[in-house]
Order: sequence, then structure tokens, then C-alpha cells
Amino acid sequence: MKHLIAIVVLCLFVPSCFASQKNISLSSPASSADQGSLQWALCPSHVGAEGDQRCAIIRQPLDHDKPDGRQIDVLLMRVLGKSEKKRGQIWFLNGGPGDSLDTFSFLMDKWSKTHPEYDYYAMEHRGTGVSAYLSCDNEPSSALCLEELKREWGDGLGLFNTTQAAHDLADAMHRVGGDSRRFLYGVSYGTYLVQRFITIHDSMIQGAILDGVVPATADENGLLAIDKYDHDFNELALNIAAQCDNDPICSSRLTTFGTDTKAVMQKTFEDIDAGNICKPLKGIITRQSLRNKSAELIGDYWGRQLYPALLYRINRCTPSDVEILSTLFQEDDEPETEDEILSFSQNLNTNIIVNELIGGKSLTQAEAEAKTYFASPDETLEQYRSREQTKWPLYPADRYTHEWAETDTPLLIMNGDMDPATPLAFARQLKSHFNGPHQYLISLPGTPHGALFLSLMKDVPMEDADTCGSRLLFSFMDDVTTQPDALCTGNMLPPDFPAPQKRRKRLQNDFQQRQRVGLICLPAVTQAVARLRKARLTQCRSIY
Repeated sequence: MKHLIAIVVLCLFVPSCFASQKNISLSSPASSADQGSLQWALCPSHVGAEGDQRCAIIRQPLDHDKPDGRQIDVLLMRVLGKSEKKRGQIWFLNGGPGDSLDTFSFLMDKWSKTHPEYDYYAMEHRGTGVSAYLSCDNEPSSALCLEELKREWGDGLGLFNTTQAAHDLADAMHRVGGDSRRFLYGVSYGTYLVQRFITIHDSMIQGAILDGVVPATADENGLLAIDKYDHDFNELALNIAAQCDNDPICSSRLTTFGTDTKAVMQKTFEDIDAGNICKPLKGIITRQSLRNKSAELIGDYWGRQLYPALLYRINRCTPSDVEILSTLFQEDDEPETEDEILSFSQNLNTNIIVNELIGGKSLTQAEAEAKTYFASPDETLEQYRSREQTKWPLYPADRYTHEWAETDTPLLIMNGDMDPATPLAFARQLKSHFNGPHQYLISLPGTPHGALFLSLMKDVPMEDADTCGSRLLFSFMDDVTTQPDALCTGNMLPPDFPAPQKRRKRLQNDFQQRQRVGLICLPAVTQAVARLRKARLTQCRSIY
């Protein structure tokens, strides 16, 4: 799940007040005291605030069972709705694990104007951003980095976990106060945190929205969410292959090299193994690099439409193809800015996943399975390497870990049916447990990870922050006793393989002020698509 959501939001960045990882203080006025009202000030620069967002620091015990022990900073962000008559608060939790709260900055500011009857809050997870960021001088999640973290935190490293974060949130809500309704939204790992919060503090909220579900427990085979992560990306690749087969243009290109798209996928990997791949690309495109790059594409809203073209160009092997693919596979990532570093903590990601979200497999099994995949980010594989080779510490699970919440709290569960990180099956697993009268599951067709952000609708500009997911969220909060109005699911923008010329032209007009990328002219917002643009694989025309 790591970093799939934070890179898709339309955020506008301006210099703000600080970017230090330790001893954080907000610009004048000073950060909040431990008691009394919070003091809100300009936000740190990594939040990307260019509106009415304000932030506050709250002090939290590293261990909530020892409130007088070591303390850490936790960042809050808020945007107050413009209406004098309020219907409640909505609190946002990000995923990763390890993502900061910057994902919500633009949306909160936008909705404070379009839905002014609510106040908007977000909490940064302990261990990322400026909230006791788990930093080291060596490569994140490496053995040397782990030794640094142990020296800094000792066994306290194990307290950067889901339960302690749930207690942070409860204290934040208590300090903010308010006598109106309160709702809680989580995306990806944030849904796992929401479930933990409901288990411990469900009386503090009147409803919760879970978007891109991570189940609290293992499935019937004993597998946790990240045990299946690489497998589920591969399943989406096969789904896209089937969609290509059903598209006359896409199918006509791919069947040049095989009976169907899956056959071309198989042939491409067999050619790599046999040394028969396009000669200039030998050594550039390997089995691992192709499955990783394929996963990078299919996990992206726009990039997934380019996956069949990637296979086609590898097999066609014209000079233009070689130039484009060489750029795509060889381009180095630019060094991260300090704000980009603060927006995601790999060490927090490893710490939580190794302890809470894997355990049903072994490294040997993960390695064997990776060799069979057409598309995989190798996240399952890397987390088992951290667990078995780096020897990342395993801490005793508390009584809430891997337990379903028992609650009648109203819930809106929404999930895209083309989500490789948290597939629809996860949401159905959750719904089989939460089957109360006001606990709803809605599937969003063609939607990848993060329905709130990427359930785009026809003729609705993305910059309006008006998605089908957002309409479901506000419909649910307006009346939790009624099934949310899901009419918008019939007006969603489907993936095209490729888009017809008239459709491309209309979409180009809709987004003419944005960068032009992909089979349909939509903004580039991820590294994968940015690389494709630079490599000239995508223009607002046919890519074959």
C-alpha cells in the first residue's frame, strides 16, 4: 500500500514554516500546550498548504500506558467550514503505513468551501512527517538503519504501532472537543487504524468511512493483507489483459505476438529467460524489472491503460520502441527533497507491516511466488526480507491486534473493483463481519486504490475534488440511517484500451489546462506516468 495514495492528490505547494524532524515547533503562535485549548498556526511545508489549513502540535506519551514517560510530537491539521451552522467534524487518517497527512490538504481546503457545514481535521501518524519521524542516516529499513533506530528508541520502537496511534487520535479528538457529530475516514492502512480505533474508542464517533480496506484479521488461509500484496497486483495485470482482449484495437495489436494478451505476457517473460528479448533491451529489461515496472503502471489510474502498449512495444522492438523503453527502465529517480522525505516514512512502514500485516508466509515462499508473477511491486517479498534477513524486531502483540471490532457504529465501506493494493475481496471480508443495519458496502467500477480520490466521473473536472467517492462520503454523513446514494457509480470514467478518437478529443478539451498524458488526456501525477511522458510513450494519440 505504501505511497499509492499520497501521490495522486492535486496539492499546491508553497514554502511554509519548517521542515525539521526533531524538536518541532510551529511558526508563531507557539505550538499547543499539553493542557487547554490548541493553538493553531501555519502548517509545516511538507503539508503543502496553500489555503485556510492550520496546524497544531500535540504532545503524546510514547506509551499511553505510561503517560508520564517519554513524550513525542504529533501533528494535527484542520480547515474549518465556512458555514455558521455546522453538522459535524470529519477526521482523516492516511495509509502507507507511513504516509503523512499532506494527501488531504487540498481536499480539506476545497471541501471547506463546497461543503461548509463540516469542519475538517487530519492527524499525522506517529513516526512520519514531523510527528517523531523515524529517521536514520543509512538506507531506510536496512540493518544499519535499524541499529540507529534501536539506539534512539530502544524497545520504544515497538510503540510506533496501530494501537498507540489510535490512542493519539482519541486524545486529539478530546482536545479539539466540539458538541456536534464526529466522523472518521481512513484510506488503505488508515482503514486498519480506523478498525483499531473503533475497537477501543467507538463511542467517540457517530460513523466511519473505510476506503480501500485492510482487514483487521487474516483470511481463511491465515494470510494477512501484505501477505497477498504482490499476488493481488498480478491478478490485476491478468484482469487488464482480459480487458485488452475485449477491446478490438488493443487485441488486434497484442495478437500480433500471441493468441491473446496473457500469451504475450508469458512469451515476453520466456524470451527474457531465454535471452531472446529485443536485443538492444537485453540487460535493461529483466524479469524483475519488468514485473516491477508493470506493477508501477497498473497501480496507477492512468498508467494501467498503458500496460498493453508496454508489452506490445517490447515485442515489436523498433528503434523508437528501444529509445522509449530504455528511457523508461533506466531513468534514475531524482533525489528527494526534505519535504518529500517527510511525506513518507519507510521505517514506520516496515515497523508496522512486519509486526502486524504479514505472517502467513515465509521468505522462501515469497521468493518462489515472485518468480511466477507478471506484475509485482515485490512488497511482500521485501517485507519478508526485512523480517527474516534484516531481523526487524517482532514485538509482542497487544490484545487488540488481529481482532475484529464488535460495534454497531454506522460504517460506509467503499472499494474500487480495480484496486490491486486492497482488492474488493478485502472489503467483502470486512462486510461479512460488519453486517449491521447501517453498515454499507459500495463497490466503485473501474476504480483503483483510493476511491475518495480516483473515482472520477464523466464531465467533472478533477480539480473540483468532486468524485463519486466524495459524494458517497457526504451522503453517508448527512444521514447514516439511509444507504448512501450510489447513482454516481453509473457515471464514472472507465479505463479505455485505447480511447476512441472522439472520446480523447472531448477529454482533451476538459483537461486542456492540465498536462497531456496517456490514451486519454489526463494529468500526470505519479512517477510512472511522468517517466512515460518523458520517454514519449504517451501522447494524446494512439500509443501503438
